[in-house]
Amino acid sequence: MRGRRALAAALAAALLSPAALAAPAAEDERPRLAGSEVPAPKRRKLVLPEYPDEAKNRGVRGIVLVELVIERDGRVGEARVLRSIPLLDEAALQAVRQWEYEVTRVEGQPVRVLISVPITFSLKLPDVTRQEGVPELRSGVVPAFPEGGAGSATVEAEVTLDAEGKVSEILVTRGESPWTDAVVKALRTWAFQPESSGAVVSFKLRAQFRRGSGNEEPRVELDLSSPRVSETVEPPTVPAAVVPAPSTPAATAPAAPGPSPTPAAPPIEVIRVPPRAAPPEPQPSPAGAPAAAAPAAATPAAPPTRASEPGVSAVRDVSLAVGVPDLTGGRRPVVPPVARMTGATGTVVVEFSVATSGATHLGRVDGPELLREAAQQMVASWVFRRTSTERLFLTARVEFGQNEARATVSPAQ
Repeated sequence: MRGRRALAAALAAALLSPAALAAPAAEDERPRLAGSEVPAPKRRKLVLPEYPDEAKNRGVRGIVLVELVIERDGRVGEARVLRSIPLLDEAALQAVRQWEYEVTRVEGQPVRVLISVPITFSLKLPDVTRQEGVPELRSGVVPAFPEGGAGSATVEAEVTLDAEGKVSEILVTRGESPWTDAVVKALRTWAFQPESSGAVVSFKLRAQFRRGSGNEEPRVELDLSSPRVSETVEPPTVPAAVVPAPSTPAATAPAAPGPSPTPAAPPIEVIRVPPRAAPPEPQPSPAGAPAAAAPAAATPAAPPTRASEPGVSAVRDVSLAVGVPDLTGGRRPVVPPVARMTGATGTVVVEFSVATSGATHLGRVDGPELLREAAQQMVASWVFRRTSTERLFLTARVEFGQNEARATVSPAQ
C-alpha cells in the first residue's frame, strides 16, 4: 500500500513540475493564424468607424489594413495597422477594438486567434447637375451644411481646373460665411476628368443650401455651368525682326508702356498679344543739314533693342519692368479665397527663369505661407514672347491686399 502511494505521489509531482507545465501554457498563449491553423471566426459585433472630419474635408479615402488578436472570450485584445492611411488609422483602430467574435476552440479549449481585416473608407460622390462641356467629377465631397447657418443660402463661384483636373483656383462671386467656407472646403477635395489637350478649364458653380421642412433632411443642390476652355498658348513662330513695319508714321509709334487695354476677362483667361511693329531707329542728321536730306529707306529697319522700354503685359494687374519681354498669357494675380476670408495680406517674391520657348520655371519663393501657392500657380502659368535663345532670370513681386492683388516683374538682381 505504501509503495502505491509513493508511486502516485511521484507521478503527480512529475506532472505538476514547471517544465511539464511550461510547454502547454506557451502553446495555449500563442494566437492561432486564422485561415490556416484555425477557421476564420465569425464576427458577432460590428462597430463602423467614424469618418474623421479632416479626412472627409480633404477627400481622403482608401483601405486601412488592421491586424487583430482575438482573445479566448472573443473580444479584440490587440490591434495594429499593417497598411496605413495616416488620417484614417486612428478611426479604424477605435472601431475594431469594439468588435467581438465567436469563440474559437482547439480540442475543446478556447484559443487566441490572429486575423487581418481591411477597413474601407469611401465617400459618396456629390450629385451635381453638369452642363455639357464641364468635365466629369471623379472624386470629392458634398459641401457640409453649416451648423451655424440659419435658413437657406446660395453660393456662386468661378472654379478653375489645372491640367490634372484638380481645382487650382476658386473665386467666390456670391455668398457669405459660413456658407462660402463650406463650399470652398468641399471644392478643395474635388477632382475632375482631365482634358486630353491639357488646356485650362473653368466653369461656374452654384450651390444652393436648402434646410427642408418637417422631417426632410437638409440638402445642397450643385449646378456646374458655363464651361470655358482656354486656348493653348504657344510662343510666336515669326521672329520680331522679320515682322514688316507699317508704312504710316502713326502706326509705327511704339506702344505705350504698361498693361494694354483689354476688355474685362475672367481671372485666368488666356489672352494673345499680336506682334508689335518695330519702331524705326532715329537717324541723326549732320550739323546744319535739313532732316529731310537723310535717306528714309537707305537700309532696312533694324530690330528694336528695347533696352530702355518695358515689355507689354496681356495679363491684367501685371506690370513689366525694363528688360522684361512681353507677357503673352497666363493667370492674373488674385487673392486666394482663404486669405480673403481670414484677412491675410502680404508680399510674395517668386524667382523664376524663362526658357527659349517662353515657358517659366519656378525657383525660390519667399512670403506668407497662405499666399505662396497662389503666387506660384500664377507664375507657372505665364508665357513670354522670346526673340533670343539665352535663358532669362526674372523676379515677380506679388502684392496681396484684402481684395486685390498686383504683380511686378523685373530682371533678377
